Amino acid sequence: MRVCPSCGKVNEDNARFCENCGTKLAEEQVSPQAGPDTEQVPDPVQYGGQQDWEEQIPKNLKPIRKLSMLQKAVIVEAICLVVTVIVFFAVGNMKYSAESVAKKYFAAYTAHDWETVYALLDLPEGDFMQESQFAEMMERTQLPDIANYKVRAANGSEEGIARYFDVEYSVTGQGASSTQLSLVRQNQKAMFLFDTWKVSTEGMVLDEYEISVPAGAQASVDGIKLAEDYRTAENEDGWDTYQITLFNGVHSIAVAAPWCEIYEGEFDTSTEGSLNVSELVLTEAGEAALEVKMQEALETFYASAMSGADYSEVQGLFAADAAAEFESDYNDLKERLANDPDAYYTLNGITFNNFQGNFYADYGAVSGELEGDYTVDYTYTNTWFGSNETENRTTDSSFYMSASFVYEGDTYKLQYVSIPSVWW
Repeated sequence: MRVCPSCGKVNEDNARFCENCGTKLAEEQVSPQAGPDTEQVPDPVQYGGQQDWEEQIPKNLKPIRKLSMLQKAVIVEAICLVVTVIVFFAVGNMKYSAESVAKKYFAAYTAHDWETVYALLDLPEGDFMQESQFAEMMERTQLPDIANYKVRAANGSEEGIARYFDVEYSVTGQGASSTQLSLVRQNQKAMFLFDTWKVSTEGMVLDEYEISVPAGAQASVDGIKLAEDYRTAENEDGWDTYQITLFNGVHSIAVAAPWCEIYEGEFDTSTEGSLNVSELVLTEAGEAALEVKMQEALETFYASAMSGADYSEVQGLFAADAAAEFESDYNDLKERLANDPDAYYTLNGITFNNFQGNFYADYGAVSGELEGDYTVDYTYTNTWFGSNETENRTTDSSFYMSASFVYEGDTYKLQYVSIPSVWW
């Protein structure tokens, strides 16, 4: 047995190098036995005139060590980790690439999978940008039945943070068509490593879409109230105007205006540049209230004019932007009703009755036409030929007036009125 001086391995007697570490083992001196049957062994130093092959081994050659089981396991784990990382990045780049997102988006669009479509859109924030609104709008919108499609990168598809893809598709019953998708790289990273892409909403979202409703009305779009923050004009010619950002398509709207039935309808932003909700209908209670409002305006106008009151006494009947327009009409009426000491007739009073009206809501206002009778009570004085006889008389006749009201503050006020003339 030969014991290795380096690692202690026990080797065979005829071993020249350690089986474990490769260290050269010391040779034992054994005297050759001569005999007729003994083969002559060549000189170990010289063999065929050449240096022994053992002497040709480099003196500085390090011994080869075998790997332990632990070392082998570590190497295998390292190789597996490298392969896993390579596969992870390959799969991640494929999953989150702009092309994958474009294909996933159009597949979801074709299948009417609005939840997936919504998640892949580069949407602004806003009350009217919710997923439920998007899904409802898409269900209301008439969409083509896409039979098949192909998505591929467009020529010059890379531009800054944008990527462009051409989509060729066919529509059942219509033939081939095409469109282009624009994808925008987002600021955030997927899994902190991969670029994320979303489909641009250019043409899909309208910014500052204008909606006008009668002043004082409460309105909601897709079930969401138009709040004060969205109002850009208040009671301008009888309208409240709002501007909102919303999806380009078909939406629902509800409007509740005082004295009117609740209006419910739809509007299509792709065909209408703005919306004016003017087709309101008065309730029966609203018609009755409007008739009372017109009667009060008529009677107050005449009572104040007969008393000689200043226009400021009736100015509050009018909306702020209309008040100045009717001052001259009031003053003319006041002058006509004033008693002249030299006249034969002295006005004592006017009574209006037998009202009949026609009332409606239109173009941001509630309007009415009122007819009825009036009775004038006056005194006639006869001064002919020195006589000074007086006689109380009455005259009956009929009248017609029209008026429109807009909501201001907490009530309706006159926007326009035609005050009837009375005669006696």
